[in-house]
Amino acid sequence: MSTSQALSLLYVEDEDFIRENAVLFLEDTFETIYQADNAFKALELYHDKRPDIIITDISMPKMSGLELCERVRKTDAKTPIIITTAHTKTEYLLKAVELQLVKYLVKPIDEEELTEALELYFEKLKEDNSNIIPLTKEHTYDCFNQVLFYHDEVIKLSHQERLFLKLLVKNPEHICSYREIENFVFDGVMSEDALKTLVKNLRKKTEKSLIENYSKLGYKIALS
Repeated sequence: MSTSQALSLLYVEDEDFIRENAVLFLEDTFETIYQADNAFKALELYHDKRPDIIITDISMPKMSGLELCERVRKTDAKTPIIITTAHTKTEYLLKAVELQLVKYLVKPIDEEELTEALELYFEKLKEDNSNIIPLTKEHTYDCFNQVLFYHDEVIKLSHQERLFLKLLVKNPEHICSYREIENFVFDGVMSEDALKTLVKNLRKKTEKSLIENYSKLGYKIALS
């Protein structure tokens, strides 16, 4: 399988053996894999980490995988979701279509079928022109490789600058809260000065007006 080291995956499965084997199979493909054994934990990880792709089982206690997908889709229509399930009922298939899921995989998961689904997703990312986002008149951002350009020149970003820009661009209509930024960019430990310095440095590398501050709420990107 093609490796996509810049991408992150959220894998949701309540059966430990299945989840651990799947993660072992996929660990060389993704830079980061977040694991959840229930939908509530998965939803929390989704909000904190903003993964690039989600793979989730349907049948889980308390909240199903489809309910998880519905909650994600309320504010996020773009993040690809692959469903795994032992069910082949028509209503599940119809619901999967309604939620705009990438693939519906029947258990036991066939590794070749999973690989094919991911390869198609990776190819779509590479070929999709929308993967290059105009930030300002002079700056663009490559979502797939997480690279910032000034015209044709690559602008060097620190690890935290790369994560912060990724979070903002991935959620252009959304004010990213201080909690989201703290968890996604600073690994759960953030000072006010550290955040201000991060924003100041990133504005210097782009434009001051690109990153908007909403008092007591967080930050939002102002795309051109």
